[in-house]
Parts: sequence; structure tokens; C-alpha cells
Amino acid sequence: MSLLKDIFGKEESKAKAVAIKKQKSASKPISKSKSTKPKKAERPPKRTEKVKKTVAKPAAKPEKVPEISKIPDQKAYEILKKYKIPIVKQAFVKNEKQLSEALKKIRFPVVMKVSGTIIHKTEVGGIIKNINSEADAREAFAKLMKIKGCESVLVQEQIDGIELIVGAKNTAEFGNVVSVGIGGIFVEIMKDVAFRVCPLTKEDVHAMLMELKGREILLGARGKKAVNLEALINTILSVGRLVENEEISEMDINPLMCNENGCFAVDVRIIKNK
Repeated sequence: MSLLKDIFGKEESKAKAVAIKKQKSASKPISKSKSTKPKKAERPPKRTEKVKKTVAKPAAKPEKVPEISKIPDQKAYEILKKYKIPIVKQAFVKNEKQLSEALKKIRFPVVMKVSGTIIHKTEVGGIIKNINSEADAREAFAKLMKIKGCESVLVQEQIDGIELIVGAKNTAEFGNVVSVGIGGIFVEIMKDVAFRVCPLTKEDVHAMLMELKGREILLGARGKKAVNLEALINTILSVGRLVENEEISEMDINPLMCNENGCFAVDVRIIKNK
């Protein structure tokens, strides 16, 4: 223990000596050095030339982008009727009394959908299928009316068939373009779509359908009945006339349900330029 004390004592005295030296050096007056005033910067020679004033031109105003808006569902179906595009038996309802009246005219099973400002109904749980009784319909109605943006509920007869998508768009480069493809919720994944520029002929539409990878489905693959091709072609021609005559930005019928009896619009979205 005494050895440790000696070591720490010596180290402590060394530390004190170093501290004293630092204090002495810090207390010494600092010698004044000769002041060296900075030389004044030489002034640049006076310019005799007159500088021309330049006025900045105001920036060009950006082109006004046209506003777009989704046409309400009920109005969109009326536009389809105007161009003789078949739709399924349906009714828009806003209360349970209207629902009961609609169910007397539309046979079960029915599909019920949210209707309003919603664009993608499936993403908000806005489509309920296989409803087979009025009690189930009332329950579905209450659920759909709670969805944000819902203004009414669309009740439709549920029919079977091949789901297609038929769309149209007004493009800057080509003008009005119509598209057709295998539809349903997987349309953006499959991307089996054909396009043509308006105006369309029957030959154009037939060629579009034959370009599809899934054309065999339309012609009756695996023992299933072929769809009514004539009705399908006429529907696509009607969409072409619609986009040429109405002031719309784009539209799509998805799905267009097709079977041996015909083709029927089940859901439609129309965007109109303001």
C-alpha cells in the first residue's frame, strides 16, 4: 500500500508542477507587436461608358390544364342508353323503401354497389355479390351507405358471362382511341388489350378481338358457349360513336359482361372535360 501511495504522490506532485508552469506562462504580459494597418483598396477607375438598362420580360403564363370530373354513375348509365349500349337490369336506391321496390323488379341473386364519387369500388369494399334475399339486401345496403363518398346504392341483376373491358380515351397524339380487352379486376395485371383509332368499322373491331390472347375464351373454349360476337362488335362500335360525339376525356365499361345472349354493361366510369 505504501508503494502505491508513493507512486500516486510523485505523480500528483508532477501534475502540480506542470500546472504552476502553465499559470506562470499565462500570467506573462503579451508583447505588443507593431500595428500594421491594412492598406486601403485602390478604387477602380471610373467607367465612362453608359450601361444600358435591360428590362426582364415577364415569364410566360403556363397553359391552363383543363379540369376533369367524373360523371355521376346514374348520368353515365343514361349516356350508355343514349348510344344503345345494353345495361343489366338495375335501380339506384337511397333508402330502404326504394330498395324494397327495386327488389320487386330485379330477380335474385343481385349485386349491390356503392355509388357516388368513388372510382375504384372494389378497393373500398363497395361491391357485394350473391345477395339472395331481401334481408341480406337490407344488410348490404346499410353497410354500403356507410362508405365515405357514397350517395346511393346501385342494385343490379347478377348475370354470368365473360368479363371484358371496353374503353375510350381522347389523346393528344391520335385523337379518340378505343380499346378492348379481357376485363375484370385483373385487367391491369393481364394487359391483354387491343387498340384502334376512331372512327371504327366492323372490320376494325373484329380484328381487335382476334388480336387478344384470350380470344379463344370468346369463341367458346373448353366446352363453354361462345359469346354473341355480333352484339359485342356492335357495343364496341357504339362506344366509338360515344367518344366521338360526347365531350369526354376518357371512359371505360368494366366489366362488360358477355354471354351467348348478348353483352351488358355492368359498371361504367366516364370522365368529362370541364
